Amino acid sequence: MGAWGVRPPWAVLVVLLASCARTPDLSVCLPPDGRFELRYVHSVERTPVVERYRVWDRSLWLEGMRFQSLGWGLPAEGFVRRGGWFETTGPPRRMDGLVLRVSHQVRPELAAGQQTLPLYRRVPDGAALRLEVSSGGGCPERLLLRPAP
Repeated sequence: MGAWGVRPPWAVLVVLLASCARTPDLSVCLPPDGRFELRYVHSVERTPVVERYRVWDRSLWLEGMRFQSLGWGLPAEGFVRRGGWFETTGPPRRMDGLVLRVSHQVRPELAAGQQTLPLYRRVPDGAALRLEVSSGGGCPERLLLRPAP
C-alpha cells in the first residue's frame, strides 16, 4: 500500500456473515481509494445518516459523518451545514473495530463504489456484527462482519 488513497484495484471488501447459517458469504469490491459508507436511518430522529470510512494501511478509519437532523447520538459540535446535510469537520479517526446492531427498522446498508449491500435484507433483525480489517481470502485487505458478543 502506498500513499493515502492508493491501493490495488483488485482489493475486495469481503463481508462474512458467519452468524447466518443460511446466508452465504457476501462480498463487495472496494474502489481504488478504499472508501465505503455505512448508511442507515437514525432510530430516534428517523432521518438519514451516512458514516464515511476508508481502509488504509490495514486499518479502518472513520473519515466523517453526514446527517440531516440534530439529536440523540449525533454530534452536537464540529460540523458544518452543506446542501441540507450536517457534515462533521474533524480529522479522520482510526477504529480498532466497529460493532453494529442490524435493525430492520433503521435499514443499514454498506455501500462501496457502485455497489450497495443491504444488511437488513441479509441478516436477522437484531444481529450484532463486528466489522474489522483483516487479510486473506485472495485479497490483501478486507472487511469482515462477524457475530459480536
